[in-house]
Amino acid sequence: MPTSFKEKLKIYFSSVWFLWALCLIFNIITFLFIYFKIHPGNKTLALHYNVLVGVEWYGKGKNLYFIPAVGFAISLVNFILYKALKDGNDFLPPLTVFVSLAAQLILLTAALSLAAVN
Repeated sequence: MPTSFKEKLKIYFSSVWFLWALCLIFNIITFLFIYFKIHPGNKTLALHYNVLVGVEWYGKGKNLYFIPAVGFAISLVNFILYKALKDGNDFLPPLTVFVSLAAQLILLTAALSLAAVN
């Protein structure tokens, strides 16, 4: 039975696979949301919206798929860092998964706000 706080944290954060799965699920939700709700095609859509200015960038709707692509790239790079740092450090590997999860949530929020504009 773990006695020190450091051992308890190591056991808790060693099972972060469900967070990686959650990152992948949020990425799939973002992709499907863009596909089914916004219906991007070759028509011109708002790609970037600012509260102060309004729509800043217009472009082809297919460019909206860069949102989940960037999220997947961030998660992939962080997963590679997680695997490389897993054995040597106690703090950095769980940090990579939390950064990936935060990025996925931010990108999902961006897709939701773009759906309101388009």
